[in-house]
Amino acid sequence: MTTQNDQTPPAADSPGTKSMSRVGPTAPRPTLLRGIAFGVVAVMILGAGIYLAGGVFLSQRDRTSQAGAISMRISMAGYDPSVLEAKPGQTLTIDWWNTDGMMHLQGGVHTMVSDSLGLRFELPANSRKTISLTAPMTPGDYDFWCDSCCGGKASAAMHGTLRVRP
Repeated sequence: MTTQNDQTPPAADSPGTKSMSRVGPTAPRPTLLRGIAFGVVAVMILGAGIYLAGGVFLSQRDRTSQAGAISMRISMAGYDPSVLEAKPGQTLTIDWWNTDGMMHLQGGVHTMVSDSLGLRFELPANSRKTISLTAPMTPGDYDFWCDSCCGGKASAAMHGTLRVRP
């Protein structure tokens, strides 16, 4: 005698039965519209990356707005170049440019500060200007730094040196 619980249902693939399930999972096929949308988004992202990197790597490097000026970039990575060399009493003209956007900067500026050199310059986001500084008469290394963001004076990356040698 068999009970209802002892009965096993027939196999789905047995002869005489129809299977209602599909074999394996099915994934939706990408449509032409999805492919085009993906391509447009990818091109926009790549274009934005090239545009943003272009200002740093392609456009301003070593191009000064004044003849004889030293080109110096400031960014979240620090001063480039980070060491300036001068003779005692020499006046340096620096074409200083900022590659960071406003959202990256506290107060919207990078600075160049030095108590020993008597410096306090500010440079707004995505801008450039020409500044001048006169080297002290005493040879030595003089520190300058950005104190507006990036860890300020405590940040090793945000320091530069004016090296004065006879």
